[in-house]
Amino acid sequence: MKNVKKILSLVVVLCLCLTFAACHKKNETAVKVGDLEFSSGYYACVFYFTDAEARQKVSDALTEAGESTDNIDYSKQKIEDKDYADWVKDETINKIKRIAVCKAYCQKNKLEIEEADANYSEQYVEYLWENNYSDNSKTENEHVYVKNGFSKDTLATYFNDLSYESLYFDHVFGADGEKAVAEDKIKEELSTKYAIADMLDADFTDLTEEQITEKTEQLNGYLEELKAGTRTFEEIYHEYNGSEHEDTQQNADAEEGSAPLDSHASFIGAADTDYSNDNYEEVKAMAVNEVKIVDKKDSDDKVTGKTLIVKKDILADPYYLKNYDSMLRHSLADEDFDKMIDEDIEKLDFKEYTKATKVFTIKKIYVPDTSSAT
Repeated sequence: MKNVKKILSLVVVLCLCLTFAACHKKNETAVKVGDLEFSSGYYACVFYFTDAEARQKVSDALTEAGESTDNIDYSKQKIEDKDYADWVKDETINKIKRIAVCKAYCQKNKLEIEEADANYSEQYVEYLWENNYSDNSKTENEHVYVKNGFSKDTLATYFNDLSYESLYFDHVFGADGEKAVAEDKIKEELSTKYAIADMLDADFTDLTEEQITEKTEQLNGYLEELKAGTRTFEEIYHEYNGSEHEDTQQNADAEEGSAPLDSHASFIGAADTDYSNDNYEEVKAMAVNEVKIVDKKDSDDKVTGKTLIVKKDILADPYYLKNYDSMLRHSLADEDFDKMIDEDIEKLDFKEYTKATKVFTIKKIYVPDTSSAT
């Protein structure tokens, strides 16, 4: 690999080190999927990020179970009923197979990664590289990724390869794809699992009883004004927040669909979405343009504040269909896409060169100690 010292054949003992950097030969093949070969450095890169994903899964599971996340012995943990080490190994192989399938499909169909996606990937790699030195010297051999056996070039290749999956998906399930998700299905998904609403929050946490009463009366006054149509939410919003309206190309952008028609609307989703919001069920049950005030409560059902809500029509604003199109398509078609990937994987020959992969174990992954960081 680039910037990694070559191993001298007589210094075999170096392979007993606690990191991967000196434990594999430059450009040696680790796995082969179909006609695509992946180097040991590439394998090390995927292995490292898969282990990071696994660590997060373990930490989340322990936190959810109310257990300590201090000094975790990952080798004794399980993920999805698998021993931790086995999960990381299997998932690393699965990720590489998936990448191979998507890359092979795109090459066969002459699909190229868009410049914007390539630029984003490049910038992200620069960010990761710059922020993952293991000390302040910023010398190459002290880089976390180099210590784990892969170079900046390999990191860039890996993140670029990840873009092939989106390219494959869009070619099949995108608007012009052979299995394009119907627009009515997308609209149904948007209106069923998501909503938009204008909202004003009042937090009572640090308020006196007198202040809570004043805040409540203020929201009730706004509620009556909105119901009577004597004031707009725009006017109320700026009064409540002590701000002034700024006409910053919002109307022009909204007409093009690059900005929402209502700049104050909050995009919220059901509990099983990435936009989960405590007010979603309340908003979903409301009629368009209905106004109401709901209580904010803590885990002990104690009222901690109030929220003024005005429900808006999410399908009346083209911004949401346009800008959340990909998310909605994935929500509807990911299961079918995964089945396609699995079927494609079964059609490709796979070979693992254990001489190259056996040096990569969870116990040899280098993770810098950040406990003393300020």
